[in-house]
Amino acid sequence: MIKIENVCKSFGDKHVLCGVNFEVRDGETVVIIGSSGVGKSILLKTIVGLIKPDCGSVKIDDIDITKSSSFDLHETQKKMGYVFQEAALFDSLSIFENVAFGLRTLTSHTEKEIEQKVAQCLSMVDLEKVEHLKPSDLSGGMKKRVGLARAIAYQPHYILYDEPTTGLDPIMADVISDLIINLKEYLHVTSIVVTHDMKSAYKIADRIMMLYNGGIIFNGALEEARNTKNEYVRQFVEGSGRGPILTDRTFGMDKI
Repeated sequence: MIKIENVCKSFGDKHVLCGVNFEVRDGETVVIIGSSGVGKSILLKTIVGLIKPDCGSVKIDDIDITKSSSFDLHETQKKMGYVFQEAALFDSLSIFENVAFGLRTLTSHTEKEIEQKVAQCLSMVDLEKVEHLKPSDLSGGMKKRVGLARAIAYQPHYILYDEPTTGLDPIMADVISDLIINLKEYLHVTSIVVTHDMKSAYKIADRIMMLYNGGIIFNGALEEARNTKNEYVRQFVEGSGRGPILTDRTFGMDKI
């Protein structure tokens, strides 16, 4: 289980997270929605331990990583795969070396075992015979899939996705959504997905949360999101240009 309790994070006088609380249960896929700049990526990086909150706790399997030693944090991070928004592949490395990176740094597998796992992971994301290529040789959708392969290579318990469908055409975005579902079923992972893509959110989510003004203002099942009376959530899921989110920003009332 992932448990977030009263997490706050500011950068100077900019308050990004203001007492965030929620839990993610074992085997669940939780989607976090929210407008650009509200702190979704900051929250994700706080959960994985890349950013330390100003206060509050982030518990991964009952271990509070905000109070852990460097060694314990590293051991906990071994349970987590992270898919960056822009894939964040190493441009100077081949696709094979990119996917093998975590296996080399986090495991004691032999070279033969690493070769087998890299091939298996690329196959799982429908990429074969690309090991020798460089990231510059790939399309945006292919880079996203390599990022997925790298994240699952060392069989994490948790996978965190930062805007996995951003910048992709609708067909490739749907392919990525299907991959997220398939990886959950095949690997039995617990997932947190940050996205603006409501079509993808409705397809992959067991539960949807909305981050706004530094806190979680909605936390519910898919049908609850579709039928919510919360005007902020409704405006976002319907993609409407008229509503309180735009009004708050226009008049400078948005804290984020």
